[in-house]
Amino acid sequence: MAVGMRRVTSSITLQSAIAVADLASETDLPLGVVRVLLADLRERGLVAVDGPAGRANSEENVLRSVLDGLRAL
Repeated sequence: MAVGMRRVTSSITLQSAIAVADLASETDLPLGVVRVLLADLRERGLVAVDGPAGRANSEENVLRSVLDGLRAL
């Protein structure tokens, strides 16, 4: 776990936000492992975790696009 923690912390910069999936990709660690490591860092007050940005809006846009495509058939 310590190696994973080092990979994650070395990929996080102080002033930028990064998606959890992108962080997993950059560190070459499974997404679930990165989530656990971030939860540990959050509990220690070392990182701030925001909710998904625009997720609801993007899901709605995808659903609208699917409906439009189906109507066009």
